[in-house]
Amino acid sequence: MIKEFEGSVPTIDEKTYIADGALIIGKVTLKEYSSIWYNTVVRGDVNSIEIGRYSNVQDNSVVHVSDEHKTLIGDYVTVGHNAIVHACTIEDHCLIGMGSIIMDGAHIGRGSIVAAGAVVTQGQVIPPFSIVAGVPGKVIKKSTKDLEKIHSQALKYKSLWSQRYNIMPNAGGEEYTGGGVV
Repeated sequence: MIKEFEGSVPTIDEKTYIADGALIIGKVTLKEYSSIWYNTVVRGDVNSIEIGRYSNVQDNSVVHVSDEHKTLIGDYVTVGHNAIVHACTIEDHCLIGMGSIIMDGAHIGRGSIVAAGAVVTQGQVIPPFSIVAGVPGKVIKKSTKDLEKIHSQALKYKSLWSQRYNIMPNAGGEEYTGGGVV
């Protein structure tokens, strides 16, 4: 469902995928080749949300905002199942693990991985190429080795909806070629 809120209608590139049961509400921008999966809520009511190119937000996740903070999700980001992404910034080429929570004002640097179930607390800044785990989330190591795998993971989801689900088999753009994923 795509829903207007107080005169704001989501801006959705024609080359995106929104699965059945997903709700896209208000001041939301979905860029080219992004995907929102089953029963996910992307609610841009009191502030705006932008989801970048080739990024995917998987089943049962919630993306929301606060009065003080919009939500920005960069390009080639994978947000795992049941994640909560709330009023924060996630830079390009990040993996947000299943069931993780990113809280208001947090900033996840480029190329970072937030482990499944981790909680990135309010206002926490995660430097680029960090691997974060735990509650509260802590940087447990740095790595630049995963960037190609994160990129492939995002392309895998784009190829999944466009080709394997046969939604837009001739969508163009980058395709997953079988490279390693995270």
